[in-house]
Amino acid sequence: MAAPKGSAGAEETQFRFQYAAKFLCIANIPGTSATTTSVHPGTYSTAINIHNPNEEVVRLREKLALGPEFITSFVEDRLNADAMIRIDCSEISSRFGPFIHGSEGFLIIESSHSLDVIAVYTAGPVGEQVASIDVERVQERLLGQEQPASSTRSRGQ
Repeated sequence: MAAPKGSAGAEETQFRFQYAAKFLCIANIPGTSATTTSVHPGTYSTAINIHNPNEEVVRLREKLALGPEFITSFVEDRLNADAMIRIDCSEISSRFGPFIHGSEGFLIIESSHSLDVIAVYTAGPVGEQVASIDVERVQERLLGQEQPASSTRSRGQ
């Protein structure tokens, strides 16, 4: 176990893995203040499931990237061996919000060990049941290592 923060032998946790999970927690209701151009009319929800397949406790932290100038501070967590947590729209709002008309962006997860990260996306007409569901594995990125070159340009180039 690491020494408490601020003590002489304290070691800073090395977050070696990163995951960027797209999330949508919005409703597009034309003719109201909840109108958006980013999606078709309807309601959209995301639940991000994080599983620790390791045999030890994993330290992790999460933040939101909501736009070029709006990035939240990290929130730290611990995840026991073989345990899981779900970060859904209500959790995103309570940890990082509140957001009056929902939110859309990326949940950035950094961890000390490799994790299983799965995003579950649901959508449907306003006030009705879910009409579609999509389940996707979130790609793992190793921090501190050069990433493969991309053919896309950065915004503003």
